[in-house]
Order: sequence, then structure tokens, then C-alpha cells
Amino acid sequence: MAISSDVESLEPTWLEQHFLGREAYMRTRFIVARLGEECALVEVDRPESKALFSDITGVRVIAPAASCRYFYEPEIDTAIPSQLALVAVQHPDVPCVIVEGQYGHVSFILNPAPLLLNVFDIVPPFPSKLVDQVERVLAVAEDLPPIVPVPVLVDSRDELAAHVNPLPAEVLVPCRGSGLVFADTKVSYLDERPREVDWILLGCDRSQQIHRWFYGKQANVVDICPTKFLGKHLDPARTLTRCCLMQEGVEARELATYVPWGCSLDEVRTAIIHILSTVDVPWTRT
Repeated sequence: MAISSDVESLEPTWLEQHFLGREAYMRTRFIVARLGEECALVEVDRPESKALFSDITGVRVIAPAASCRYFYEPEIDTAIPSQLALVAVQHPDVPCVIVEGQYGHVSFILNPAPLLLNVFDIVPPFPSKLVDQVERVLAVAEDLPPIVPVPVLVDSRDELAAHVNPLPAEVLVPCRGSGLVFADTKVSYLDERPREVDWILLGCDRSQQIHRWFYGKQANVVDICPTKFLGKHLDPARTLTRCCLMQEGVEARELATYVPWGCSLDEVRTAIIHILSTVDVPWTRT
């Protein structure tokens, strides 16, 4: 976080002289100097002290006015690095993004280089559960470096159409939560153990296992396992996806980091922390 101060000039030498020797609150490290709609970012030194205020002993302009822009984003919690990164990626030409967000709090992200995290999922249903969970985890992650989720989605309806043309009269999907509707195709739900007909199973290995258990044989299947779609176009070290063969926990595999299909928010956070342990994300806590 930073404090904001209106000033008469944003010229670096003037700012250094202006703040040097002034009293600063005990937690002050950064000051956003403002002149109208323009601003600059200043870092200050203070002596180690438990006093409520102490004199500033050093001043550095770490982002001059030409490098800064001030943004009003009332929905952004400026204490969350990943939320600041969401603003920064919309303005890649701005080296220092200063944000006034929720509660009127002000913070910044300097030379942003957030982790662009590929979040791979199969849709529908909409929204993607995994993308939603990642966004919810990052929305409150004060202790994690800046991360911007990049949804990479495959529509299972497109996969079906690409493999079966025209569309079949009957399609079997894992459950009602799949959110699949077709105009001229009847959809049945495997978890309801429907009466067997000549259908196409739109699913993966776990669905096929359940089909064999229920009906004693393999189904004609259009495979929508996420692993089928992962490959050279996505960096495995920066990719998160789901696997219905997992019951719990997190697994780092060759093509991605995996969480269970019905993963919890805690498992998603654990997976993100694992990814961060293998990828360098430059970040200094403010």
C-alpha cells in the first residue's frame, strides 16, 4: 500500500527535496505524489523506530511522472497483488500502474510481470468451474504474487459435432451438471443410470469405467478428457486443469498441474502454490 500526497511539482529533484526531512507515519514506505491527474511514485527511508512518526532520511523517485498513470477502479482491492495485475495487463504500455480502489485505498504495481496462468477446462457448464475457482482464490490472495488467469476452454459440443456428423439421436453425458442441451438430440445422464440405448458417450475414462460397470460393455465415446487437448501450445509449468480420475489432492504431471474434477478451493490454492514453486514471478511485497 502507499499513501497519496498532493504536491506542487513532480520534477524528481523537487520531490526529493520536498519529502526529505518531513515526518512520515511509521508504516510509510511509498508515497504517490499527485499533481492534478499526473503522479509519480516515491520511495522513502526512515530510521528503525517504534515512534508513531519519524523523519524521512532518504528519498528516491522510483517512477517519474512519464512512467505513471493513475486509475480509479472502485471494484479492485488494492491489497491483492493479482487484482492490481488485472488492471496492469489492460495497460501494458504503462510501467507503473497506480490504482485507487475499494475503500479509497491506493497501491501500485511497478514493471508488472504477473504469472499468466493457463486455466484449461471443458465447457459447458458456464461459467467454467475451474476458472471461477481460480478467480475466487486469487481475489483474496494477499500473500501470493500477481497472477492473471488465462482461460483456455474447449466446448464439448464442438467436439461432438467434429466427430459425429450429423449429430446422433441420443447422447449420454456424465451428469445433469454438464449443462448440455441440443436442439434435436436427446441427452441422457450417466449418473442416473438410464435405460441403455444406442447412444454416443460424451465423456472420458471415468465415464467409460462407469458405463462398463452399469452396462457391462464399452460405449461409443467422444473423448473430452482435458489431457487430450494439452500439448505444445500450452506451457506445462504454467497450466492448471482437472482430472476426474483423481479423488483428492494435487498432481504435477508432464502436461500440467492437475486437481480433481470436483476440486475444492483449498486444492486449487495448493495447486497454484505448487506452480509458483516452479515458476519465477518477480514481485516485491509493498
